[in-house]
Amino acid sequence: MFQDLKTLTILLRATNSIEQKIKEDISSYGLNLSEFGALEVLYHKGPLPVQSICEKVLIANSSMSYVIERLTQKGLIEKVKNIEDRRIHTIELSDRGRQLIGDIYPRHLAHMRSVIDVLSEDEEKELRHLLKKLGKQITN
Repeated sequence: MFQDLKTLTILLRATNSIEQKIKEDISSYGLNLSEFGALEVLYHKGPLPVQSICEKVLIANSSMSYVIERLTQKGLIEKVKNIEDRRIHTIELSDRGRQLIGDIYPRHLAHMRSVIDVLSEDEEKELRHLLKKLGKQITN
């Protein structure tokens, strides 16, 4: 076993570099990371309650309220009250939001794949395996 923190330093630097690339790409579409995350979840999962979006995007409910408000103002999503429980809102993409994320997601995916494709398919699988192993060890 190594006794220094070199592996963690490399992991954090790589994460920061990738995160910066993601932010640059997403901002070129006039969105921030949280806005894009919410749109992307709705694009792939369909209409969802706010809490479900929070869990998928990994941001706090209070921050998600701001994101929902911004996306509503931009005309990209709509809030629909639950008929059975009027306290619950389901969030869904508007036609404009569906068009936007449908246009930008494939470009974003291609850009992000260009970052990851420095790895072979086997290396990418191994990296996923190792990162999951690290994550599980920390949460246990």
